[in-house]
Amino acid sequence: MKYKKIECEVLVVGGGVAGIAASIKAAREGASTVLIEKNNFPGGTGITGLHRFICGLYANTEDMPDKILNEGIASEICSMLQELAPGKIPLRMGKVYVLPFATSNLMSVLRSLSEKEKQLDIYYNTEAVSAKTENNTIVSVTIQKLNKKFNIIPRVVVDCSGDGVIIKLSGARYRTTPPDQHQLAGYTFRVNGLKHVDDILAVKVPYYLARAVEQKKMPFYLKYTTFTAGDTEDEGYCKLNMPSAGIMEREKQAKKDALSVHTYLAKVLPVFNESYIVEMSPEVLDREGPRLYGKYTLTADDVITARKFPDGIVKNAWPIELWDQQKGVRYQYLKPGENYEIPLRCLVTKNIKNLFCAGRCISVTHEALGSTRVIGTCISLGEKAGREAAHR
Repeated sequence: MKYKKIECEVLVVGGGVAGIAASIKAAREGASTVLIEKNNFPGGTGITGLHRFICGLYANTEDMPDKILNEGIASEICSMLQELAPGKIPLRMGKVYVLPFATSNLMSVLRSLSEKEKQLDIYYNTEAVSAKTENNTIVSVTIQKLNKKFNIIPRVVVDCSGDGVIIKLSGARYRTTPPDQHQLAGYTFRVNGLKHVDDILAVKVPYYLARAVEQKKMPFYLKYTTFTAGDTEDEGYCKLNMPSAGIMEREKQAKKDALSVHTYLAKVLPVFNESYIVEMSPEVLDREGPRLYGKYTLTADDVITARKFPDGIVKNAWPIELWDQQKGVRYQYLKPGENYEIPLRCLVTKNIKNLFCAGRCISVTHEALGSTRVIGTCISLGEKAGREAAHR
């Protein structure tokens, strides 16, 4: 069947932070660019996951940072967020700094930046359903928007989907982690009506849930639940961390778990007594998926030893943050003041000539992904991929 054709120089698949940055940069470099996103809004997991902090922006220094590691679009986004919420300044979390943000503000900033670009056409509620390759080159990508299909004829494709959509459809080589070694997936719910929230609540929530698990009142993985205070005195966020595989109808189970956790906390912690759930993530969000088999694979040793590369394009100092199914979260930090580099080769496939990747599905090991997958780093990876695609 023949579909309407849309020709472009750069096709970006996935409108999360990496995809938005990639498409903006490609358009600014003069390339006619098409961005497709399955949701009806930009931001990807940063929005659907109810995230509240941009990680991976700063060096891991003790002093509050006065600049970010990677200038460019990441800097623009941070400046615009701080204009919307001047009170949100870098916050120390463990040994590193993060930038707090409001979900609505991030969505607004991403829309504002992307809609200014005249060389960029954005298709929301749209997914890639097939790709045709000839001589190891993607020659067309069929996309579907509601019940209509179109053929995109791109010169270059950038996969920022997080799930490796184009990697799989094009036949590019990739690797996956065995299911029993996958990082725990995340599911967040927001509550209002809390009374007298203090810093100790972030310790009390997992402590009481661990006791409930020991008493076999709840599934084992709920002991890894975290709590962070919200933007108002009575608001808070609980993040469940659950196996990414092995649970039937996991969205349904996640909602059930969220209700159970909230009910239990309301019984054992007075601060939760009169609270109520006002929002839940629409889906369980994986921390890892298919990863490109690129021209170079970044390793944990590269991260921890702060390795630099001749083709290094993005700096990062975020620790290796692994959410182990049996042990919960584990961190491996770089030395204070150090950062490593991600080389361009991690974004380039070995067997598809006109495909780049950015975001979660770049060429890294399971362990290194624990550092590279964070929002701040993904923004910069997207920008660099967009620049390279525009000039390919």
